Amino acid sequence: MANNTAAPWQKGSALVYALFLALPVGLFCLFYIYPVLETFVLAFQRWDGLSPRRVDVGLGNFMALLRDGRFHHSLLNNLRWLVFYVLAPTGLGLALALLANSLLFGRGLAKFVYFLPYTLPPVAVAAIWRWLYEPSAGLITRVLDEIGLGFLAQNWIGDPAIVTYSLMVSAAWWSVGFSFIVFFAGLQNLPRECLEAARIDGASSWQTFTKVTFPLLWPSTAVALGMSSVDAMRLFDIVWAMTAGGPAYASDVLATQMFDVAFGRLKMGEASAIAVCMLFVSAAVILPFIVYMARRVEEASNDQ
Repeated sequence: MANNTAAPWQKGSALVYALFLALPVGLFCLFYIYPVLETFVLAFQRWDGLSPRRVDVGLGNFMALLRDGRFHHSLLNNLRWLVFYVLAPTGLGLALALLANSLLFGRGLAKFVYFLPYTLPPVAVAAIWRWLYEPSAGLITRVLDEIGLGFLAQNWIGDPAIVTYSLMVSAAWWSVGFSFIVFFAGLQNLPRECLEAARIDGASSWQTFTKVTFPLLWPSTAVALGMSSVDAMRLFDIVWAMTAGGPAYASDVLATQMFDVAFGRLKMGEASAIAVCMLFVSAAVILPFIVYMARRVEEASNDQ
Protein backbone atom coordinates (compact mmCIF):
# COMPACT_ATOMS: atom_id res chain seq x y z
CA MET A 1 0.00 0.00 0.00
CA ALA A 2 1.47 3.33 -1.07
CA ASN A 3 2.36 5.80 1.64
CA ASN A 4 0.83 9.20 0.75
CA THR A 5 2.26 10.98 3.77
CA ALA A 6 4.57 13.76 2.61
CA ALA A 7 8.02 13.91 4.13
CA PRO A 8 8.73 16.86 6.45
CA TRP A 9 11.24 18.34 4.00
CA GLN A 10 8.59 18.21 1.25
CA LYS A 11 6.14 20.13 3.43
CA GLY A 12 8.84 22.69 4.16
CA SER A 13 9.60 23.10 0.45
CA ALA A 14 5.93 23.65 -0.35
CA LEU A 15 5.76 26.35 2.32
CA VAL A 16 8.86 28.05 0.92
CA TYR A 17 7.38 27.98 -2.60
CA ALA A 18 4.12 29.44 -1.31
CA LEU A 19 5.95 32.24 0.52
CA PHE A 20 7.97 33.12 -2.57
CA LEU A 21 4.82 33.18 -4.72
CA ALA A 22 2.78 35.18 -2.21
CA LEU A 23 4.54 38.50 -2.84
CA PRO A 24 4.40 38.54 -6.68
CA VAL A 25 0.83 37.20 -6.69
CA GLY A 26 -0.22 39.79 -4.12
CA LEU A 27 1.44 42.62 -6.07
CA PHE A 28 -0.16 41.39 -9.31
CA CYS A 29 -3.60 41.39 -7.73
CA LEU A 30 -3.05 44.77 -6.07
CA PHE A 31 -1.63 46.65 -9.04
CA TYR A 32 -3.30 44.84 -11.97
CA ILE A 33 -6.40 42.83 -11.09
CA TYR A 34 -7.83 45.36 -8.60
CA PRO A 35 -7.41 48.42 -10.92
CA VAL A 36 -9.04 46.51 -13.80
CA LEU A 37 -12.02 45.53 -11.66
CA GLU A 38 -12.23 49.06 -10.22
CA THR A 39 -12.26 50.47 -13.76
CA PHE A 40 -15.29 48.35 -14.65
CA VAL A 41 -17.08 49.54 -11.50
CA LEU A 42 -16.21 53.20 -12.14
CA ALA A 43 -17.52 52.98 -15.69
CA PHE A 44 -21.04 52.88 -14.22
CA GLN A 45 -20.48 55.71 -11.75
CA ARG A 46 -19.85 59.46 -11.67
CA TRP A 47 -16.85 60.51 -9.59
CA ASP A 48 -14.40 63.41 -9.68
CA GLY A 49 -11.52 61.41 -8.22
CA LEU A 50 -11.38 63.52 -5.05
CA SER A 51 -14.69 63.40 -3.17
CA PRO A 52 -15.53 60.32 -1.08
CA ARG A 53 -18.98 60.04 -2.68
CA ARG A 54 -19.69 58.25 -5.94
CA VAL A 55 -22.98 58.38 -7.82
CA ASP A 56 -24.29 55.38 -9.74
CA VAL A 57 -25.34 56.42 -13.25
CA GLY A 58 -25.88 53.04 -14.87
CA LEU A 59 -25.14 53.24 -18.58
CA GLY A 60 -25.04 57.04 -18.48
CA ASN A 61 -21.30 57.27 -19.14
CA PHE A 62 -21.54 54.99 -22.16
CA MET A 63 -24.55 56.86 -23.55
CA ALA A 64 -22.59 60.11 -23.19
CA LEU A 65 -19.75 58.61 -25.22
CA LEU A 66 -22.14 57.56 -27.98
CA ARG A 67 -23.19 61.20 -28.32
CA ASP A 68 -19.63 62.54 -28.07
CA GLY A 69 -18.14 63.53 -31.42
CA ARG A 70 -14.65 63.60 -29.87
CA PHE A 71 -14.99 59.93 -28.92
CA HIS A 72 -16.02 59.01 -32.46
CA HIS A 73 -13.03 60.90 -33.87
CA SER A 74 -10.62 59.27 -31.40
CA LEU A 75 -11.92 55.82 -32.28
CA LEU A 76 -11.55 56.56 -35.99
CA ASN A 77 -7.97 57.71 -35.40
CA ASN A 78 -7.19 54.48 -33.57
CA LEU A 79 -8.48 52.50 -36.56
CA ARG A 80 -6.29 54.63 -38.85
CA TRP A 81 -3.31 53.87 -36.65
CA LEU A 82 -4.20 50.18 -36.76
CA VAL A 83 -4.10 50.12 -40.56
CA PHE A 84 -0.89 52.15 -40.55
CA TYR A 85 0.90 49.98 -37.99
CA VAL A 86 -0.07 46.77 -39.76
CA LEU A 87 1.16 48.00 -43.14
CA ALA A 88 3.98 50.54 -42.75
CA PRO A 89 6.34 49.50 -39.92
CA THR A 90 5.81 45.81 -40.65
CA GLY A 91 6.42 46.20 -44.39
CA LEU A 92 9.45 48.44 -43.88
CA GLY A 93 10.84 46.07 -41.26
CA LEU A 94 10.55 43.14 -43.66
CA ALA A 95 12.20 45.12 -46.48
CA LEU A 96 15.09 46.20 -44.25
CA ALA A 97 15.52 42.65 -42.93
CA LEU A 98 15.75 41.30 -46.47
CA LEU A 99 18.26 44.01 -47.36
CA ALA A 100 20.43 43.35 -44.30
CA ASN A 101 20.25 39.60 -44.83
CA SER A 102 21.50 39.99 -48.40
CA LEU A 103 24.64 41.90 -47.33
CA LEU A 104 27.92 40.05 -47.48
CA PHE A 105 29.59 42.53 -45.14
CA GLY A 106 28.31 44.95 -42.54
CA ARG A 107 25.32 43.00 -41.22
CA GLY A 108 26.18 43.93 -37.66
CA LEU A 109 26.31 47.63 -38.54
CA ALA A 110 23.00 47.37 -40.42
CA LYS A 111 21.33 45.73 -37.42
CA PHE A 112 22.69 48.44 -35.14
CA VAL A 113 21.52 51.30 -37.37
CA TYR A 114 18.06 49.89 -38.08
CA PHE A 115 17.31 48.83 -34.51
CA LEU A 116 18.82 51.87 -32.74
CA PRO A 117 15.70 54.12 -32.90
CA TYR A 118 13.59 51.46 -31.17
CA THR A 119 15.90 51.60 -28.14
CA LEU A 120 14.95 55.24 -27.51
CA PRO A 121 12.11 56.00 -25.10
CA PRO A 122 9.00 57.35 -26.88
CA VAL A 123 9.28 60.69 -25.08
CA ALA A 124 12.79 61.17 -26.52
CA VAL A 125 11.48 60.24 -29.98
CA ALA A 126 8.74 62.84 -29.57
CA ALA A 127 11.30 65.51 -28.61
CA ILE A 128 13.43 64.72 -31.67
CA TRP A 129 10.52 64.88 -34.08
CA ARG A 130 9.05 68.01 -32.53
CA TRP A 131 12.34 69.70 -33.40
CA LEU A 132 12.33 68.21 -36.90
CA TYR A 133 8.74 69.40 -37.47
CA GLU A 134 9.23 72.91 -36.05
CA PRO A 135 7.60 75.06 -38.78
CA SER A 136 10.07 77.95 -38.92
CA ALA A 137 13.49 76.58 -37.98
CA GLY A 138 13.03 72.81 -37.92
CA LEU A 139 15.39 70.59 -39.88
CA ILE A 140 12.75 69.50 -42.40
CA THR A 141 11.78 73.10 -43.19
CA ARG A 142 15.42 74.20 -43.50
CA VAL A 143 16.32 71.30 -45.81
CA LEU A 144 13.33 72.07 -48.03
CA ASP A 145 14.40 75.74 -48.16
CA GLU A 146 17.98 74.80 -49.08
CA ILE A 147 16.93 72.63 -52.02
CA GLY A 148 14.42 75.16 -53.33
CA LEU A 149 11.31 73.34 -52.16
CA GLY A 150 10.42 75.67 -49.33
CA PHE A 151 6.87 75.96 -50.63
CA LEU A 152 6.34 72.35 -49.50
CA ALA A 153 7.01 73.24 -45.86
CA GLN A 154 4.00 72.83 -43.61
CA ASN A 155 3.01 73.37 -40.02
CA TRP A 156 3.45 69.62 -39.67
CA ILE A 157 1.96 69.10 -36.21
CA GLY A 158 -0.08 72.31 -36.06
CA ASP A 159 -2.33 71.63 -39.04
CA PRO A 160 -5.36 69.46 -38.13
CA ALA A 161 -5.47 68.05 -41.67
CA ILE A 162 -1.99 66.48 -41.57
CA VAL A 163 -1.04 66.18 -37.91
CA THR A 164 -1.99 62.49 -37.60
CA TYR A 165 0.01 61.58 -40.70
CA SER A 166 3.01 63.54 -39.40
CA LEU A 167 2.82 61.58 -36.16
CA MET A 168 2.66 58.35 -38.14
CA VAL A 169 5.96 59.15 -39.84
CA SER A 170 7.68 59.66 -36.49
CA ALA A 171 6.09 56.47 -35.11
CA ALA A 172 7.26 54.49 -38.15
CA TRP A 173 10.85 55.72 -37.70
CA TRP A 174 10.74 54.57 -34.09
CA SER A 175 8.86 51.26 -34.35
CA VAL A 176 10.26 49.79 -37.57
CA GLY A 177 13.25 48.45 -35.61
CA PHE A 178 11.08 45.92 -33.79
CA SER A 179 9.66 44.44 -36.99
CA PHE A 180 13.12 44.48 -38.53
CA ILE A 181 14.72 42.45 -35.75
CA VAL A 182 11.83 39.95 -35.71
CA PHE A 183 12.03 39.35 -39.45
CA PHE A 184 15.83 39.30 -39.46
CA ALA A 185 15.83 36.60 -36.80
CA GLY A 186 13.29 34.66 -38.83
CA LEU A 187 15.44 34.91 -41.97
CA GLN A 188 18.45 33.61 -40.07
CA ASN A 189 16.49 30.52 -39.04
CA LEU A 190 15.08 29.60 -42.46
CA PRO A 191 15.98 26.07 -43.62
CA ARG A 192 18.77 26.57 -46.16
CA GLU A 193 17.87 23.40 -48.07
CA CYS A 194 14.54 24.94 -49.15
CA LEU A 195 16.25 28.05 -50.51
CA GLU A 196 18.91 25.96 -52.26
CA ALA A 197 16.23 23.76 -53.83
CA ALA A 198 14.47 26.85 -55.19
CA ARG A 199 17.70 28.13 -56.74
CA ILE A 200 18.44 24.73 -58.29
CA ASP A 201 14.95 24.67 -59.81
CA GLY A 202 15.70 28.02 -61.46
CA ALA A 203 13.36 30.19 -59.38
CA SER A 204 13.92 33.94 -59.63
CA SER A 205 14.56 36.06 -56.56
CA TRP A 206 10.92 37.20 -56.52
CA GLN A 207 9.62 33.65 -56.91
CA THR A 208 11.92 32.45 -54.13
CA PHE A 209 10.61 35.19 -51.84
CA THR A 210 6.90 34.70 -52.59
CA LYS A 211 6.89 30.90 -52.79
CA VAL A 212 9.51 29.95 -50.21
CA THR A 213 10.83 32.73 -47.99
CA PHE A 214 7.64 34.57 -47.09
CA PRO A 215 5.52 31.47 -46.36
CA LEU A 216 8.27 30.21 -44.04
CA LEU A 217 8.27 33.58 -42.28
CA TRP A 218 4.66 33.26 -41.09
CA PRO A 219 5.68 32.83 -37.42
CA SER A 220 7.70 36.06 -37.58
CA THR A 221 4.89 37.77 -39.46
CA ALA A 222 2.38 36.75 -36.80
CA VAL A 223 4.57 38.22 -34.06
CA ALA A 224 5.20 41.47 -35.94
CA LEU A 225 1.57 42.02 -36.96
CA GLY A 226 0.20 40.99 -33.57
CA MET A 227 2.44 43.39 -31.67
CA SER A 228 1.75 46.15 -34.20
CA SER A 229 -2.00 45.72 -33.70
CA VAL A 230 -1.65 45.90 -29.92
CA ASP A 231 0.57 49.00 -30.20
CA ALA A 232 -1.97 50.73 -32.43
CA MET A 233 -4.86 50.20 -30.02
CA ARG A 234 -2.93 51.27 -26.88
CA LEU A 235 -1.12 54.17 -28.53
CA PHE A 236 -0.54 57.06 -26.13
CA ASP A 237 2.99 58.24 -25.41
CA ILE A 238 4.15 59.63 -28.77
CA VAL A 239 0.83 61.34 -29.45
CA TRP A 240 0.60 62.87 -25.99
CA ALA A 241 4.24 63.99 -25.91
CA MET A 242 4.06 65.63 -29.36
CA THR A 243 0.57 67.14 -29.53
CA ALA A 244 -1.42 66.12 -26.41
CA GLY A 245 -4.16 65.17 -28.87
CA GLY A 246 -4.23 68.59 -30.56
CA PRO A 247 -4.63 70.80 -32.36
CA ALA A 248 -8.37 70.94 -31.67
CA TYR A 249 -8.37 67.21 -30.79
CA ALA A 250 -7.34 66.39 -34.38
CA SER A 251 -4.71 63.82 -33.32
CA ASP A 252 -6.70 62.44 -30.38
CA VAL A 253 -6.76 58.69 -29.84
CA LEU A 254 -8.75 56.82 -27.21
CA ALA A 255 -5.89 56.71 -24.71
CA THR A 256 -5.16 60.45 -24.91
CA GLN A 257 -8.85 61.28 -24.60
CA MET A 258 -9.15 58.96 -21.60
CA PHE A 259 -6.15 60.63 -19.91
CA ASP A 260 -7.49 64.13 -20.58
CA VAL A 261 -11.00 63.28 -19.38
CA ALA A 262 -9.68 61.61 -16.21
CA PHE A 263 -6.94 63.98 -15.07
CA GLY A 264 -7.75 67.14 -16.98
CA ARG A 265 -11.51 67.21 -16.44
CA LEU A 266 -11.72 64.94 -13.36
CA LYS A 267 -14.44 62.76 -14.89
CA MET A 268 -13.22 59.39 -13.68
CA GLY A 269 -16.41 57.55 -14.57
CA GLU A 270 -16.43 58.72 -18.17
CA ALA A 271 -12.70 58.00 -18.50
CA SER A 272 -13.29 54.48 -17.16
CA ALA A 273 -16.04 54.01 -19.73
CA ILE A 274 -13.54 54.97 -22.46
CA ALA A 275 -11.09 52.41 -21.02
CA VAL A 276 -13.76 49.69 -21.11
CA CYS A 277 -14.59 50.60 -24.71
CA MET A 278 -10.89 50.43 -25.58
CA LEU A 279 -10.74 46.93 -24.12
CA PHE A 280 -13.70 45.62 -26.11
CA VAL A 281 -12.73 47.37 -29.35
CA SER A 282 -9.19 46.01 -29.04
CA ALA A 283 -10.50 42.52 -28.39
CA ALA A 284 -12.90 42.72 -31.33
CA VAL A 285 -10.13 43.88 -33.66
CA ILE A 286 -7.15 41.89 -32.44
CA LEU A 287 -8.50 38.51 -31.28
CA PRO A 288 -9.86 37.37 -34.71
CA PHE A 289 -6.57 38.41 -36.26
CA ILE A 290 -4.57 36.46 -33.67
CA VAL A 291 -6.71 33.36 -34.22
CA TYR A 292 -6.30 33.64 -38.00
CA MET A 293 -2.54 34.14 -37.78
CA ALA A 294 -2.18 31.23 -35.35
CA ARG A 295 -3.93 28.96 -37.85
CA ARG A 296 -1.67 30.18 -40.65
CA VAL A 297 1.42 29.55 -38.53
CA GLU A 298 0.17 26.04 -37.70
CA GLU A 299 -0.49 25.33 -41.38
CA ALA A 300 2.98 26.61 -42.32
CA SER A 301 4.55 24.41 -39.63
CA ASN A 302 2.66 21.34 -40.87
CA ASP A 303 3.77 22.01 -44.45
CA GLN A 304 7.45 22.03 -43.51
